[in-house]
Amino acid sequence: MSIESSRLPAGRFTLSRRGFLLAGGTAAGYGVYRGFRSDIPSSQARARVVIVGAGSAGLAVAARLGRALAHPDITLIEPGETHYYQPGFTLVAAGVFSPASVVRPQSEFIPSGVRWLRDRVVEADPDHQRVVTAGNGAVPYDFLVLCPGLQMNFEAIEGIRRERLGEGNVHCIYDYQSAQKCWPAIRKLAATGGRAVFSDTWTKLKCGGAPKKINLIAEDYCRRQGTRGNVDFRFYSALDHLFDVPVFQHRLRQIYEERQIPVTLEHRIQSVDTQARKAVFRVMRGEPGAEPRTLTVDYDFLHIVPPMTVPDFVRQSALVRNPATGRNEDWVPTDKSTLVHKVYRNVIALGDVAGLPTSKTGAAIRIQAPVAAANLIALMEGQEPRRRYNGYTACPVVTEYGKVLFAEFGYDKKPTPTLPFLDPGREHSAGWLLKVHVLRPMYFGGMLRGRV
Repeated sequence: MSIESSRLPAGRFTLSRRGFLLAGGTAAGYGVYRGFRSDIPSSQARARVVIVGAGSAGLAVAARLGRALAHPDITLIEPGETHYYQPGFTLVAAGVFSPASVVRPQSEFIPSGVRWLRDRVVEADPDHQRVVTAGNGAVPYDFLVLCPGLQMNFEAIEGIRRERLGEGNVHCIYDYQSAQKCWPAIRKLAATGGRAVFSDTWTKLKCGGAPKKINLIAEDYCRRQGTRGNVDFRFYSALDHLFDVPVFQHRLRQIYEERQIPVTLEHRIQSVDTQARKAVFRVMRGEPGAEPRTLTVDYDFLHIVPPMTVPDFVRQSALVRNPATGRNEDWVPTDKSTLVHKVYRNVIALGDVAGLPTSKTGAAIRIQAPVAAANLIALMEGQEPRRRYNGYTACPVVTEYGKVLFAEFGYDKKPTPTLPFLDPGREHSAGWLLKVHVLRPMYFGGMLRGRV
């Protein structure tokens, strides 16, 4: 059942002439203004380059290196044969995108001249300049591009397993299969009513706005069906804020108050009883030394977010050792400007695995990729890396069908809007047009091919 047949306003998901022009202008601003000199001069440098991970970061860097190096020797290690447009999972769960529209064969994006090793890395040994794979053993390198993404640890929530999402009406839009189950569950929620509980997680996560997106769009769907009064929406956050950029946090608090959705902060989801439909939260605030308290909440619909970490092979390696503290970090210690590893100068880290003080989003990766490729070539040539990443990221927070609060900011946590004539602190239709009509083709046709 598509969203158009679910009693939502006609024409909401098709482009009028005005909408086409607005979408085109938005795309031009987003693609060109944020392009950050994606060109890289050709180079005669020779070296063995290994890229771990064929997500958006790995493919974008591989494409740029393949074009820039006159004598490329690039091995891309990735076990998966399907590529997912993960930013589209929320819209799959909202009934806007079909599941098939957010997947492509991985082979479609492997650049010409790049060797694709269909294998899984099980060990990283930067001291000996090699990674070890499950099926092919040791793979040596001169330079390593580390972008394996992150690991979602569903089992860290007691009672939850990734393969059992959907049981007890528990869902998670970070999982492709679960995102598909979420849409009929939202429709049923609107039809039958009940208590809908949404939570986030206590670690850094990819697209930190996603838990709020699915919460707000589910509430909007119920309002449009005329059944909002039958659903008790609640949002629980493990953090002490809704967003870490003041202007966007302010507007999100207003939206939650306007929609009459209670927000409970500093409550970390601990366990779920899917049969009894009860979620237990650990209360994070309290007197020092006091016994931790818990809160048990009944639910009819529950959306969870798993804690996220670097993959195990990274966590168990020297790549997470921070030279400043002598301790292992949660994420790979990376120079925030050059994306060069803080210990191993022949390692570039970008994407979700990198320990950068900015949000983990595809928009961030799009700006990181040309910086990473250019600086890697500089290192191959014996030069100092000169390209700089300013922490730009973007989080299009869908607040309702047809509107998006388009949060764009950098390391300084100040808004950096692509379209300065629109108030960055308010939701608008241009962001929806960009999210629904522009970003997906730009991703598949441009970003993964290293062209935007």
